[in-house]
Amino acid sequence: MAEVDIENAPWEPAAIESADIVVGVLSFNSAETIGPVVAAVQSGLSSYFSGNRSVLVHADGGSKDGTQELAVQSALDKDSFLQVTYPVYPVHKLSSGYYPIPGRGNAVRTVFEAAGKVHAKTCAVLDANVQGLKPEWIHALVRPVFEEGFDFVSPYYLRHKYEGTILNGIVYPLIRALYGKRIHQPIGGDFAFSAALIGHYLDQPEGDTDLAGNGIDAWLTTHAISGGFRLAQVFCESRVRHEHEPPPDVSTILAQVLGPVFTEINRTAPAWQRIRGSEAVPTFGLGSFPAEEPARVDLHHMMESFRLGYQSLQDVWRLVLPPATLLELKRMASHPDESFHFEDAAWARTIYDFALAYRLRLMDRDHLLRALTPLYLGWLASYLLEVRDSTAAEAQARIETLCRAYEAQKGYLISRWRWPDRFNP
Repeated sequence: MAEVDIENAPWEPAAIESADIVVGVLSFNSAETIGPVVAAVQSGLSSYFSGNRSVLVHADGGSKDGTQELAVQSALDKDSFLQVTYPVYPVHKLSSGYYPIPGRGNAVRTVFEAAGKVHAKTCAVLDANVQGLKPEWIHALVRPVFEEGFDFVSPYYLRHKYEGTILNGIVYPLIRALYGKRIHQPIGGDFAFSAALIGHYLDQPEGDTDLAGNGIDAWLTTHAISGGFRLAQVFCESRVRHEHEPPPDVSTILAQVLGPVFTEINRTAPAWQRIRGSEAVPTFGLGSFPAEEPARVDLHHMMESFRLGYQSLQDVWRLVLPPATLLELKRMASHPDESFHFEDAAWARTIYDFALAYRLRLMDRDHLLRALTPLYLGWLASYLLEVRDSTAAEAQARIETLCRAYEAQKGYLISRWRWPDRFNP
């Protein structure tokens, strides 16, 4: 991993020797949003932590659209503003479709090293590519670490029931079942950390993970859990991400999101196999779901995508899924739209089977994760059929039921993990 040089900064005011709080803002060609984000962060720090020394560290990946200059211009307190660069390699740009900040791992490490140099007690990181960031949000994220003594804080976004379905249908139930902590946003992108946890991260061997990659969020979360650190989450308004270009297709998103998660599952297998059940983590703030708005979704197209996948991906799925699951999928494919249903237990086992196949490298890993797409669309259609007349709170309760199915099926994953051929003919 390349060392990050935080001494060579495009903008560096009078030397900053110490700080209580560091907030890192990560950017790459973020000219349209960097100004309001920098102003909101510094306004939040000055309003809610006025008696403490705070520093905003702007970590930029070599933007070519004037992001660095706009950040400096927007800083309300330039004496508490530090601008540094982090390396972005071609591979990061090629794989950054879902993630707004290519080379995000290097950006996070840059902020951690800066926080270490000034002996910060609390450090938060957030991406610059968001709209409508409010100063209050900085207070909400930082306070549990700075004032309550927690080590790791993630946001808990209350979204529309049709949003965040990969998170709600796969990532959250999977992390919860395996690691035993109900962290609703384990790959939220915005986190706060204690000095002790940052030191733990920086002490990890370079070969432990590709910290320079775009899958850093899963690594941060699983290390915080498995390291026994104090965890919390905070209710936040759902944030609008500014898109430079059209979002990638579902297959690409699945591959980019699940690859790092499955990698962490493989790395931490000895730890999660000892865990049973799950427990809530302290949650701060008052959350409310957004107002319900009519949303158009093409459920028939999702079901047809599942049925087409069942016809065309049999050779791939047979390598991953045991006969009992394939029989269940056959039954689903034959059902008409109005009675289409993906059982929770079958869905949980499907995700566990793909995690195992990823570990065993049964085929090219990117190809494997993309082959999950029709199955995910089938689950999504089933879920949306169930919650289309539900409130957002009722839909969230439905996800809770799904999570319990993941937990109930964990023994299946452990058995297959230890004896991969156990459920094969």
